[in-house]
Amino acid sequence: MVCFNIIDIKLFMNNLLKDKMFDDFEVSTVELNTFTKFNISCDINKKYLSTNEIEILEGRDQVKWSEIKNIVFYMIKGNKTPSYLKIVFSLPHDKIENMISKHQLPTKSDNVNGLFINILYEDNVLKCTTGSSMKIFTLDKTLENYWDDSVKIFFKKHGITV
Repeated sequence: MVCFNIIDIKLFMNNLLKDKMFDDFEVSTVELNTFTKFNISCDINKKYLSTNEIEILEGRDQVKWSEIKNIVFYMIKGNKTPSYLKIVFSLPHDKIENMISKHQLPTKSDNVNGLFINILYEDNVLKCTTGSSMKIFTLDKTLENYWDDSVKIFFKKHGITV
C-alpha cells in the first residue's frame, strides 16, 4: 500500500470525469458531498436486470466506472468544487489474472480478493492510496508491491504527476 498526493488536481479530475482513464475499473463505492451527501453503493442490482443483461455482466458484481461516470459528473457539475469526494476503484478480476500470469507473480488469482485504487479529495487535497486484499494469509508482498508500482506507472502514462 502506498499513498501519494496528486499534484495537478484539475488534470486528474478531467481524466477522471471526462476521459477514459478509469473506464475499465470496477467501482466499489462513491461518496460525494456537494449541496448534500451522496453515497453510492456500486453493487449491481441483478433483480432489476433481465437475463440477457445479467449474461452481459460476465459475473461482475459491481459497476464499471464507464457506467456511472456521467452520473457522478452530473452531481459534481457546477461552479463549486465538492467539499469531499471518495471513490474506491477495483481492478477487474480478469485483469488481475492476466497481470499475475503475464508477470509470473508468485500467487494464484483465486487467492486475491482485489486490487484497489482509493481516491480521496478533501480540504483541497487529492490523495491516492493503493490497496490489495488477499483471501489467504501471506507474508509475500510481491503482488502488493507490483500493484503499487503499476498504479504509479498508470498515472504517469496518463500525465498525472504524483
